[in-house]
Parts: sequence; structure tokens; C-alpha cells
Amino acid sequence: MQEKIWLKLFKSNKKLQRIVLSIILWIIAAIWYIPIFWMLSTSLKSSQVAITENPPRWIPQEPTLENYKIVFSPASGISVMRGIINSFFVAIISTFLGLVIATPAAYALSRLRFRGRNAIFWSYVAILAFPGVLFLVPQYFIIHRLGLMDNYLALILPGLGSTFGVFLLRQYMLGIPRELEDAAWIDGCSRLRFLVTVVLPYVKPALTTLALMSFLGSWNSFLWPLLVLNSPEKLTLPIALVRFSAGWGDPFRGIGPLMAGAFVSVAPTLIIFIVFHKYLMQGISLSVGEK
Repeated sequence: MQEKIWLKLFKSNKKLQRIVLSIILWIIAAIWYIPIFWMLSTSLKSSQVAITENPPRWIPQEPTLENYKIVFSPASGISVMRGIINSFFVAIISTFLGLVIATPAAYALSRLRFRGRNAIFWSYVAILAFPGVLFLVPQYFIIHRLGLMDNYLALILPGLGSTFGVFLLRQYMLGIPRELEDAAWIDGCSRLRFLVTVVLPYVKPALTTLALMSFLGSWNSFLWPLLVLNSPEKLTLPIALVRFSAGWGDPFRGIGPLMAGAFVSVAPTLIIFIVFHKYLMQGISLSVGEK
């Protein structure tokens, strides 16, 4: 009887529902962050302490930055710092050029009327249904035939034709009122000016979301850089960390530096999500709502 009363009270009390939902979400978030916090905690301990302490401590008793000094010093020709610089360079260039190409393509598919427009759009949607790994082999042969192996262009060029980016921006641009566009033509506004002064401010949340997702996708990319890069000075961060960890032989002996390198790789993702989470959530919600 009491259970039915509590259930009825819960269903009728919106404030109580929000409190319970918030508690559940905070618990899920805490579970998700536990491995990251443990990674940070282990990176601030010496490898010997991290292995031998019993029970393990969440907060280091004697924190040290020695592991980070090891990570950022060249080891066996592998420089993690150089990998960070390379990853930032490739991610920023890929993101910028991807937006430059996706924006006019999305504008053409959303606002211009030409034969085959719907066929092109649905071909974009169909491509989204295939996993990216399916295109690795043809991309590899194309890059090899172009002579771009072990070159930064091999990392940048394949991602410029982002089907998801065009799809996302197109869905936003469909929400621009047709009356606004007609008024711009009456005032003598060119299509390029309309795109720059009207469309871009309107799709700013989508551009921000796409930029963040493109940056993170390039930053975390592992398999494709592993296939096309060979020179130690050109390795991106994920590949540099793998080769850095291989130099320890016994992973337990180098657990401190390995956790420090892993946290360095994860840190930009965490910072971007914490700083721009409102844009990410707004962009995702609006893209679902647009028709």
C-alpha cells in the first residue's frame, strides 16, 4: 500500500522527478569519469608506488610530475610533444577546410534548385549508413597513387568530403525562412553575400558542433594515420603514444608514464566537452528538430 502511495506521489510531483533524474545522471557521470580520474591519479604516482601500494589510493600520497617529464622527453626517437603538435596541426587544418567545403555544399543542397539535387542528397544519406572502415582500402590506394604517403595531406584530404557535415548543415539551412531569402534577392543581395551575412550566422550552432566533432574525430584518429605515416617526426599523438609505450617492454614497469601519456591524449577532449558542452547539446538537439 505504501509503495503505491509513493509511486503515485512520484508521478504527480514533477520536482521530485527532476531530482531523482538528476541523481541518476550524476551517478552515471561519476561512473564514466572514474577511469579518467584513476588515470590522472596513477599518472601522478611513481610506477613502483602505483604497482605496490595496497590498497590503491585514489589521491596520491606523494604526487609527482616525473611521469610527465618522461612523456615529454624524446624516447627512442619518439617525441610525444611532437605528436601533440602534429595532431593539433592536422586537426585544425582538417576542421577549417572541412567547414569551408561543407558549408557551400550544404547551401546548394538546401536552397538551390537543380536537377539531381535529391539524388545527390540521398546518396549522402546512404553513405552515412556504411562504416568508415569500409573506405580505408580505396582511400589507401588513392593516396598511394597520388604519392602522398607519409604526408600530412594524406590525413587531411580524405576527411574534407564529410557527408555528415553536409547533412548536418543542410538540415539547419532548411529552417531559413523563404521570405527572408526573397527579400534579400529584391534588395539585390548576391548568393555569396546572402551565404556570408545571413546563412552563416543562422547556422552558427551547427558550425560550432561540426567544428568540435571534426576536431575530436581528427585528434582521436588512430587507424588511418597508422596506415599512411612512417616518419617518427610526422606521427600524430595516438601513434606516438603507442610507440612510446612499446619501448617499456613490461607495461607494469612503465605504468606511470603510460598513464601520463594517456591522460595527455584525453585532456583536450575533456576540455572541449566541458567548455563547449552547451554548443554540443544545442547543436545536437536542434539538428534533430529541424526538418
